[in-house]
Amino acid sequence: MLAPSSISFGPYLRQMRKRAGMTQSDLAAAVGYSVSFVCSLEKESRQPDMATVAQALVPALGLQDEPHLAARLVELAAAARGERPPATLSSARRSHITQSDEERPNLPTPPTPLLGRAGEVHALCNRLLGHGGRLMTLLGPPGIGKSRLALEIASRLQSAWRDGALFVALAALDDPAIFPATLARALHLSVEASQSATARLISHLRRKEMLLVLDNFEQIIPAAPLVAELLAACPGLRVLVTSRERLHLRAEQRVRVTPLALEAASALFLLHAQAVRDEFSLAESDRATIAAICRRLDCLPLAIELSAARMDLLSPRHLLARLTEKRLELLNDGPQDLPPHQRTLAAAIQRSYCLLSAAQQRLWRGLAVFAASFDAGAVAALALDPAGLELLAARSLIQPERQGETESYRMLETLRAYANEQLSAAGEENSLRSRHAAWLLGLARQADGALRSGSRPEWLARLDNEMDNLRGALGWAVQSEPETALALAGTLQEFWYSRGYNDEGREWLRRALAAAPGASPARVRALNALAQLLGQQSDYAAAQRHLEQAQALAQSLDDQAGLGEALRLAAWAANDRHDQATAVALFHEALAIFQALGDRLHAADVLTSLAHFGVLTPGADKRQIQRWLEESLLVFRALGDLPGRIFALHQQGLLAVAGEAYADAARHYDEALGLARALGQKPEIAWGLALLGEAYWLMADLERADVCWQEAYQQFIALGSREAVAITQHHLGQVARRRGRWEQAAALYAESLAVHQAAGDREMTARCLAGLGALALARGERAEASRLLGAAKTIFDTLPPFLAPADAVEWAGMLDNIK
Repeated sequence: MLAPSSISFGPYLRQMRKRAGMTQSDLAAAVGYSVSFVCSLEKESRQPDMATVAQALVPALGLQDEPHLAARLVELAAAARGERPPATLSSARRSHITQSDEERPNLPTPPTPLLGRAGEVHALCNRLLGHGGRLMTLLGPPGIGKSRLALEIASRLQSAWRDGALFVALAALDDPAIFPATLARALHLSVEASQSATARLISHLRRKEMLLVLDNFEQIIPAAPLVAELLAACPGLRVLVTSRERLHLRAEQRVRVTPLALEAASALFLLHAQAVRDEFSLAESDRATIAAICRRLDCLPLAIELSAARMDLLSPRHLLARLTEKRLELLNDGPQDLPPHQRTLAAAIQRSYCLLSAAQQRLWRGLAVFAASFDAGAVAALALDPAGLELLAARSLIQPERQGETESYRMLETLRAYANEQLSAAGEENSLRSRHAAWLLGLARQADGALRSGSRPEWLARLDNEMDNLRGALGWAVQSEPETALALAGTLQEFWYSRGYNDEGREWLRRALAAAPGASPARVRALNALAQLLGQQSDYAAAQRHLEQAQALAQSLDDQAGLGEALRLAAWAANDRHDQATAVALFHEALAIFQALGDRLHAADVLTSLAHFGVLTPGADKRQIQRWLEESLLVFRALGDLPGRIFALHQQGLLAVAGEAYADAARHYDEALGLARALGQKPEIAWGLALLGEAYWLMADLERADVCWQEAYQQFIALGSREAVAITQHHLGQVARRRGRWEQAAALYAESLAVHQAAGDREMTARCLAGLGALALARGERAEASRLLGAAKTIFDTLPPFLAPADAVEWAGMLDNIK
């Protein structure tokens, strides 16, 4: 089988037909076939026959005197069929090339293979051969591999045109006026005193069929009209340009060159690492490190080549650490056979930076404070002029992105490192980072006010998109503006919670609280936020300490809103300690504060929480519970608050379970789960699955119960909620027991029991013991069953009834079996 070619048969046939000045009808008549036959060959919907190509198409296209072109056409026909071309044609092609080498321009020979670009090379070769246009510009930032890609395309295509291809390096040229003379010299043309260089070029190229590669055009963009003039006057000319900025010509096909895929980037790193250390081999432990190195370098080929050159002195792990500390300094010693502007990454970037005006330089280095994407509004908020963004994007110094209807931009990390150095050198870093943090704090406050409304999904998505910017601002502010860090970390409370960012939220809140110890409402907010996340991860003692601090500080500051939130969270903390009486009392205190403040939303939250405890309390007034839920739902619907509706639906489900209306409970839970999934509300998704699974269990639908609990188990693990994980293990043990999978059930019950005993959760401890006792009964181990069920009964007898009616019936049956 032949290796795949960058040019395929159909586009090449079309090129040869157009070269001969023939239409599809002309060629069909010349070979005695239908127009549809020729069309199907060019579209590659029909495989070419080599004999037909050699005996009919070659003469019809007038290629008898162009053996290299004829041989190429037959080779591509063979490749399309997965076959080898006839030896006579291959040798004829080699003979022709040998004879004409002196007459043809020479292309530079790259010292290393091109990796990871096969698809691009194939597509771009076909575009240049096709009828899409005769001018193509490869665009991209410094170091992305535009020159190498262009050279590969030229080397693959040079035999497609009678006069081959010429590579013209323009990196050293900075005066557009001397571009015509430079190009004439590259073509070995002499220019008479009485003739302009442009006229001489047109006179020469008008007779040529060739590809002209103009490399590094960005410094002479004003010379672009000459390219258009040459194309208009020379019909056999095609031009491939590499530039960081487009040429602004009507005929221009623009192709944005992207970084390498991670796999190709890692392979490139390995290739260059082995060039400087031949014994270097890729150990399994190094794969992730090398991938991290490539990601750190934005998968830019030049940066990867320069960093891999350090492998004679550094291990991959040490190289990654050095790149984290001093990225650009490490990439400052490239090979001497590279052009000067490519020997260091900083030099490659500096060339582009120097081409900017002073105002453009200020804008570009200011953008270094954005660790993620940014739009014109964000740039304006930093007192920078967003009018220059399109020009920076045109020069490949920032990359445009579209997020919905918003036009945004991003800067590659390697470029950002250089821009940040310039920002620091200009003495502008602190002022811009302060404005950046202030902008994000304002954004977080806007989001905080909207997260309990109908626009919640959009704001959560917005904060998700700004995550890297938030991290960057928090990291700087903790060191330089602690009060800003404290306000930002606390304002993000609902975002940390709803997205399940428990670990990261805890870390930023702890750092901000340590850095800004002064008394303030922002500190109350941060203490409350940290306590909520600690409770989510079952760290109840630490949560309680922070809530006590928040209550004391809020009272001293007369911060009623902060105090109400601290009491509300303290009520849930009391519930986590299984002290329901204290929880209910604290909820009533919080309710009084929120009602006095006129805070309908948080008052409705508390009413829903009171309804929750009422459902679980034997003998509670069910009509009062229903009134609380109806009042809460009115507020939640009026304000468009979906999280409140989710929680209220959960309580309606619990009421239905208490009334043995399990299908109704499943309907409420399913509705709540749908809302939670739509919001991406991770804790509510997990609990919604757990509750829906319980409804299915009570309906004896083991299959759907198992599906819900399996997913809930994974969700709780991701959230780091130890006790919730243990609850789900108990539930999965129930399913395993009903299915007769006794060993699996025993393991699940035992793991769950250990966690609940350590946490002091008597209800779940009793349920786990009961499950183990039921297993012993099923195995015929009556003595063991009697011991376990007796231990469970001792605990059950000290607690108010809490089992769902169907579970209570099963429990009573177990006790009857050991009498």
